[in-house]
Amino acid sequence: MSNNTENIYALYTEEQIETIHMGDMFTMFYALLGQALIDGMGIEGESVLREATRRYGRDRGEGRRKKQLDANVKINMKSLFSIGSDLPADPRFKGEALKLTDEERNHRTLRCPMAELWIKEGYQRVGRIYCEEFHPACYGAYAFGYTKVGLSRTLTQHGDGCCSFNIILRAANLPKELKPVCFKEYDPYYTGQAYDIPRANGKDGFSAMCVKIYYYIKEVLFERFGNDESSLAPLKKALHAFAVYCAGELEQYSAAMQRKLDNSFIDNHSPLSYSIEKRPVWRQYSKYGGIELIESEFYARFNGLIKALV
Repeated sequence: MSNNTENIYALYTEEQIETIHMGDMFTMFYALLGQALIDGMGIEGESVLREATRRYGRDRGEGRRKKQLDANVKINMKSLFSIGSDLPADPRFKGEALKLTDEERNHRTLRCPMAELWIKEGYQRVGRIYCEEFHPACYGAYAFGYTKVGLSRTLTQHGDGCCSFNIILRAANLPKELKPVCFKEYDPYYTGQAYDIPRANGKDGFSAMCVKIYYYIKEVLFERFGNDESSLAPLKKALHAFAVYCAGELEQYSAAMQRKLDNSFIDNHSPLSYSIEKRPVWRQYSKYGGIELIESEFYARFNGLIKALV
């Protein structure tokens, strides 16, 4: 079921509602993949999930860094958390910004819709893995491996009332050649940001997130098990479950918004479009037979379910 503990259709704009829907679907995609790995492979499945989440985090961090460097932005904590996000803001997130400077970000997340949905649907353990692995990997890769990430509390941990972040990049810890890349006071010829980085597009962002986490899970499985068919069983199970989840949620979304459940609606409210051809990001992450698997195990089932609904 969707993570709607409030009437989002009365509170938010249509664009924000699309972001909410796609964000919830990504959250459940990760949960279903992670739980299937753990259920099917035990501790080895958890290890696969953790390593894949780290690779996914590094990918996103390095992508943010490249985007900022292309725009002549300094790579530091203030830039990381204020310039060129790869996602639009989910209006349900609530936080308390305690400190944001070039060297440090100190922040508390008081409400996280991802954590709420994981807990509500019984995937708190999987959500905790995401929190433990994604944030250090992403923020660390962004700043060339020199970021120190403190995450002392998370909303996915029993008893914690917030996520508490203390993320540091100290100029003193950087090698000489990186100081001017990260801090303008070490670059006497710095001319400022070259251009505004376009606002994040929700569809592109959430679609890429789904593709990347799926790809890196497939990559780690291939590295450890080769083409062993049994290692694919958890992925097949998760893709089947996600097809059912997506079809059910989209039916509810369209009814709540009084919209026709057609390809246009699916494309605007689901991170995975109605066909792979609609999202060119798949071409960058096409190894290990991942496209063939998701077409046969997700899309064939999903499209059949949608046809039955309309």
